[in-house]
Amino acid sequence: MGTSRNDPSPPIPPWKPALAVLGRTDVPVERQSLEIWRAVAADRGERLVRDLANPTLAEACSLVSKGRPIGEALAAYDEATLHLSDVGLAVDLGRRALARAAAKNSGASGFSGELFAEAVSYYASRDLPSFVAAPGRIANSSAAIALKEELRNIARRAALSVGEPRPDRRGWNRHVASVLTAF
Repeated sequence: MGTSRNDPSPPIPPWKPALAVLGRTDVPVERQSLEIWRAVAADRGERLVRDLANPTLAEACSLVSKGRPIGEALAAYDEATLHLSDVGLAVDLGRRALARAAAKNSGASGFSGELFAEAVSYYASRDLPSFVAAPGRIANSSAAIALKEELRNIARRAALSVGEPRPDRRGWNRHVASVLTAF
């Protein structure tokens, strides 16, 4: 039987501003999003770019851009990740993004938006449960879910704002770097 863990963000300076505003009812969601991405960028640095620019994610983008049916696209992605030694969070987020984008037939831009939406949702989820019902913070789990969806929508818009990604490795790398600067 598996267990579920919710590891909080590390107690390091880059995360302090994000944790200070996350879930606050008097702080605009756009500011909360900005602080999350600043913290992630400061904490992870080049590893963040490297993870999100993973060649397997470029392949997922390509699968979606070709309009492959969801089952076929997921099978091809799973095959591509089967022998990876560098399987991590980004590859898992990529699978979720691929499934959503293929289901919506939203193409390369849809995949990019879903990937960044999955990432911000992950980072917010690490700490958001700790703030539910705290004074000045979101009132309940329904409000937490709604906040995460707003954060996801901001991430989708940021990905769309930099244009259609090219689904080859070099184009995907440039796209990822551009999206990360759009927050």
